[in-house]
Amino acid sequence: MPQLKLAAELLLHCVGHEGRVWQVSWDASGTRLATCSGDKSARIWAPISSSHFYSGDTITESMQVDTDDDDRKTSSSWQCIEVIDNAHKRTVRSIAFEPTQSNALATASFDGTTAIWDTADNSTHECIATLEGHENEAKSVAWSTNGQLLATCGRDKSVWIWESNGEGDFDCISVLMEHTQDVKMVVWHPTQDLLASFSYDNTIRVWKEDDDDWVSAATIAGHTSTVWAGDFSTNGKYLASVSDDRTVRIWAQRASEGGSADAGFYYRPDLSYECIAKVPDSVHTRAIYSVSWSEPSDNGDCGRLATGCGDNTVRVFKVTETESGLNVDLECAQEYAHGLSDINCVKWNPKHKGWLATCGDDGVVRIWYMEP
Repeated sequence: MPQLKLAAELLLHCVGHEGRVWQVSWDASGTRLATCSGDKSARIWAPISSSHFYSGDTITESMQVDTDDDDRKTSSSWQCIEVIDNAHKRTVRSIAFEPTQSNALATASFDGTTAIWDTADNSTHECIATLEGHENEAKSVAWSTNGQLLATCGRDKSVWIWESNGEGDFDCISVLMEHTQDVKMVVWHPTQDLLASFSYDNTIRVWKEDDDDWVSAATIAGHTSTVWAGDFSTNGKYLASVSDDRTVRIWAQRASEGGSADAGFYYRPDLSYECIAKVPDSVHTRAIYSVSWSEPSDNGDCGRLATGCGDNTVRVFKVTETESGLNVDLECAQEYAHGLSDINCVKWNPKHKGWLATCGDDGVVRIWYMEP
């Protein structure tokens, strides 16, 4: 059975986070990692020698970290290259690199604001815009694939969609209020301007533009408790979701007369979606807080799903298509991946296959390698 090998640990006390780490985000090239924390800051990390670190053949003993050492330092192969701590007054809950640029990123905070950051002449990041509107805690921020749209969501049950007009100018083009409870996360479809949101009301909503406005095109029900997070497959055909009910569910468009499910996610209000695969609640023993879908391997599968859970375990599942649907098979379970702490986020590297970043309530960011 494949194993996750710990390759780097980012926690050097003079530059590392001093509170729980909520989220990680790779940049488009997969060479830098942004993190955010309850200490009101964001940090950007990079390998000291990216060509060496991502060689990917094996992880040598010298590169791995002794997780039992109380005097642990940031792995010698990585460094914190920037600390961003001058915009938010409360916890920074979410962070996302803009997918078409190397430096721009967004942070969402419990202070209700979303900050847009960019650099001039490859210098340090500066806040070029502050987006206000949420009544209280902003929980998630996500860019569309082309970087033109930004979505935020919050405790106020709302989803906001913003349009970039360039040079730090953003207009709010829609405020969506159909959820009946706290909205935990938003994620964009990888090839279309479609947005999924995940909520404390136990549902997922899919939003699309319709006559210059954004509408709820589908409500996906099935989870029996809070839906914490989700992620699309890289081809956009499937959507995975994770929940407080301890299940992972994979959704696909239900074929209708005159249509085909092979077209992937294309939303009209009269279409519905079905759960085509489920990881039962016997696999995870507590709430699942994060899920990430990797690129497919060279073996023709649908990629891997990684989950981060309140039972202190990172799990990796292999997803394969069959004539009857999808198979989701557990490949690896890394217990105590962050000691006794909840795992808040897992994220596959978008360019370097097999590399996975995780973060948790222990204030540590870890980078793992799993052979493709």
